[in-house]
Order: sequence, then C-alpha cells, then structure tokens
Amino acid sequence: MKTLLSLLFILASSYTIAQQTPQSTQTNTTTKTTGCVSGDCDNGWGKWVYNNGYYSGFWFNKKRSGYGMYDWTEAGKYIGWWKNDKRDGYGVYFYNEKDEMSGEFKNGELDGLGKNFKDGKWKQGVYSNGNLVTEHTFYDNKIKTGCIAGDCQNKYGRFKWSNGDVFTGFFKYGNMYMGTYAFVNGDKYSGMFNSQNKFHGNGRFFFANGEYYGGEWMDGKYNGLGYYVDKDLISQKGYWTNGVLTKSYD
Repeated sequence: MKTLLSLLFILASSYTIAQQTPQSTQTNTTTKTTGCVSGDCDNGWGKWVYNNGYYSGFWFNKKRSGYGMYDWTEAGKYIGWWKNDKRDGYGVYFYNEKDEMSGEFKNGELDGLGKNFKDGKWKQGVYSNGNLVTEHTFYDNKIKTGCIAGDCQNKYGRFKWSNGDVFTGFFKYGNMYMGTYAFVNGDKYSGMFNSQNKFHGNGRFFFANGEYYGGEWMDGKYNGLGYYVDKDLISQKGYWTNGVLTKSYD
C-alpha cells in the first residue's frame, strides 16, 4: 500500500483542468431533424439525432468511436467510450430513472470489472456479457483511515486518506485500478488508473467549480481525444497532449 500512501503528492501534481454532464454546446445550423445535425459525424465530433434519441461525441469512419454520450428518449443515458458504434471501454449507463451500471463495457454489454445499482442495491464484481459471474462483497472494516471497507488489494474496496480524500472502486495488486477518487475540496475523478495510481486510460473529471473533462488520460494528464467544458459552458473538443488542446474539433 506504499504506492497509495504517496498518491496525494502524485495527484496534486498531475492533473490540470475540467464538471457537468457533458452536452454539446454547438448550435444546429441546419434544418435537419434527424441524422448529423451538427459537427463532423465522419471523423471528428458531431451530434447525430436518431428516432430514439441522440448521440453527441467523437466519430471515426462514420461510427461512434471514442468518448461520447447517447441519450435515449425512453431507455436512459450512457456516457463513456465507444468502438464501432457499440459501448466499449469505461462508461456509465443510467437507466430506469434511478438505476445505474458502470465499469468496463465490451460489445455494448458490461463485461469485465463493474458494478450495477438495481432495486436499491449495488452489486459489484466481474461481469460477463452483462451478467455478474463473480461478486465482490463490500463490508465495513471498522477503521477510520486506510482500507476502511472491502478488499483494497485485488477486489473492490474503499480507501480513505488522513486528509479526507477517498477512493472507492476496484484494486489490483494494492493499487487503484478503476473507480471514483473524491477529493476533499469537492473535485472528483471517475475512471481508470495505471499501476502508479495516476489517472490513465478513459476517465471523467468533475471540478468543484463546475468545469468538466471527459476523455483519454495518460500519466495524470489529458492525452488523446477529449471533451472539456468550463463553468460558463464553453467547450473545447479535440486531441490533447499533456493537458493542452493541440487539435481542435470545434
């Protein structure tokens, strides 16, 4: 757990910018009511309206690929990663008004580590094709700091630092792997981590001041395709390098 104890310094020095549920701030400049109503729905960022809802996010070869949000008219909302028009990668799906599932998706289903809130109860563990195959129990360890709940080695747990920061999620070899890190100042990160406990891979950062970033990370910084919106709802979309937008998709 030494790596976790040094995390406060790592996190404090590694992230730079980005809250709010992501939404497109582009104006519809066409009269179309379905299809690609704004942006670039071939190889960029665009909004496509379907008969059952809309998708706003990144596209590759005319398919939903990368970070994006699909808001179904009657079937909930998914915010996360896509590949070839299917949910694939880290994501969160809100459905039935108050139910939620989050974790690793593959071919449109929860597949890998994940958790599901249904009928007022969380179930977390290993999923296969949408079905829970190995449950990770979550229990109170009756301590105030450190691993205060669950298993913080290779399953699902909650770790609390002496300064009040808390991580809840999945661990691998004693390091954070996937979950939510809540800072005592109100900032929050949900997503993937690397073996050095830095934000890495797919993740979303909610800033206490209202800013938000959803996209790809590397070693604690925005790297890859990402969407950022400031507290005034002014957005930046495109390719990021070490926290700086280097190719705009606006």
